[in-house]
Amino acid sequence: MIQINTTSSWQNPIIDYLVNETLPADRLESIKLQMKAACYYIWNDMLVRRSFLGPHLCCLSPPDNQKILSSIQEGVCGNHFGGRSRVQKSLNDDYYWPTMHQDANEYV
Repeated sequence: MIQINTTSSWQNPIIDYLVNETLPADRLESIKLQMKAACYYIWNDMLVRRSFLGPHLCCLSPPDNQKILSSIQEGVCGNHFGGRSRVQKSLNDDYYWPTMHQDANEYV
């Protein structure tokens, strides 16, 4: 049994398809979802994105991704990184969310 948050998240359609094989009514949207879901799998009740060049990435929802960005920004010595560097550090720590580049550039 997988616990799915009731709040709307980018993960919900993918998880619903992987667990229940539920597709949208629109044919084009269902094809897009099937293609997108091929890059993901469920492991220990968590959505994981397959990575071709590195480790597989744990997918995060909006409240968690801000925590990751702030912990990277503060760091051990309080270093201030640019957006691209914060994204790469998040990926190196095995985290992923679709808007990570935009969120890292907006995070101050």
